[in-house]
Amino acid sequence: MFRRVLPVLALVVLAGCAGAGGGATPTPDPPLHATAAPATLDPAVLSATGYAERRADAPWLNATVTARIEGDVTLQTTREVRATTARRVYARSTPDGPTVVGLYAVPSVKPFENADLRKDPAAGLSPAARLGRAQSVYADVRALSPAGERSVTLLGIEATLTRYRGTARVNGTDRPVSAALVTVAHGDDYVTVAAVAPRGVDASLPRLLGAVRHEKG
Repeated sequence: MFRRVLPVLALVVLAGCAGAGGGATPTPDPPLHATAAPATLDPAVLSATGYAERRADAPWLNATVTARIEGDVTLQTTREVRATTARRVYARSTPDGPTVVGLYAVPSVKPFENADLRKDPAAGLSPAARLGRAQSVYADVRALSPAGERSVTLLGIEATLTRYRGTARVNGTDRPVSAALVTVAHGDDYVTVAAVAPRGVDASLPRLLGAVRHEKG
């Protein structure tokens, strides 16, 4: 007997206010709950680069995940997600303002109980929103324009780091900033490294990427 393999399509949409239109109607299934393991930086590298931990917390992320399986039959489910993320924020002072690196871990979720399909509840976040969630020093990150990409290795995984130029608010003042983002799937979590620095200031990011630690779980 031959078993037909069904292709899987999935869509992740950030949840808005309750009752907002324009999205898929959630099923009556209970919300999916998941908790991420924190990613951290090696203390020796922190000391060598002048960074210090500024914040360690676990912000909530509410999202809606819609998944669809198509084949001989079509299955679709829409599940609300209540994710407990893990955030570690590191900063160092410079004459031009703080340089910040945030490690933001988001737990993956399985929309179908009996299907080996895991998705990132934060996949629908814009770069500005992800930069805002990953660190707590610079607020209102906005007006981002891409400034290049490069291949990096994070947690032993090859990934693409994207650089941006934009504006953010720190200590009550809008400042031109440089930013960078890279995300990898590691174990049951998605780990993002986000950097925000005054324009033209080196964040020592290549060295810090090699110092990221995260338990696969």
